[in-house]
Amino acid sequence: MLNSARKGNKKSALVSDGFRFHLFNGNEIFSLDLRLIRSILGMRIAIILIFIITGCGGSLSDEQRKKLREGMEDQKIQIIPDAEIVTASLEEGRSIFAALQKVAFDSLKCDSIAGRSKVRVRWIRAGSSGAKEVENQLIQAYVIGAETGSTQDNIQKVRKSAQGELYDTLLYSRPVLTPLPDGAVNVEGVWSIYMAKKNIVKGL
Repeated sequence: MLNSARKGNKKSALVSDGFRFHLFNGNEIFSLDLRLIRSILGMRIAIILIFIITGCGGSLSDEQRKKLREGMEDQKIQIIPDAEIVTASLEEGRSIFAALQKVAFDSLKCDSIAGRSKVRVRWIRAGSSGAKEVENQLIQAYVIGAETGSTQDNIQKVRKSAQGELYDTLLYSRPVLTPLPDGAVNVEGVWSIYMAKKNIVKGL
């Protein structure tokens, strides 16, 4: 045990089991990974942060604890390589699409799968007026790709702004094709699965 403090009749304690620290006040309030904090803030600031939290005597409010957890998740997102996030997103998109196929794309069942998976699922037909800009671009790309046989599924980042590099969503797309009498294929539409970046990171 590194430190304990009394406030009223309750005893709060900061306990270490290696690189992870657990703050208790009867029940566990939260835990912190020293390696993660150190990699982001540096060792000196990490130690200061731990003593500040300990000094609170375990009396952080629910809102303060929520913000602390969210901040740690945001920092975790920043230090995981993009390539790893994109690869995990592609695997997750394929898994969800397989589940949609299994229920024959039944609307109610698709909604249920999307809810459990915490994603948004959209079916966009070619030429649809309700398509988003990125969805229209995907359909156009698949139409062009159909002429050369390049119509594989795809994952891409949905950026917060056209000029920015930051993104908080990943989009998995899978085209639906029908063969034509002349041997060519027609792009009927595209299934789009929108996944929150933070949810992908939590699964890593």
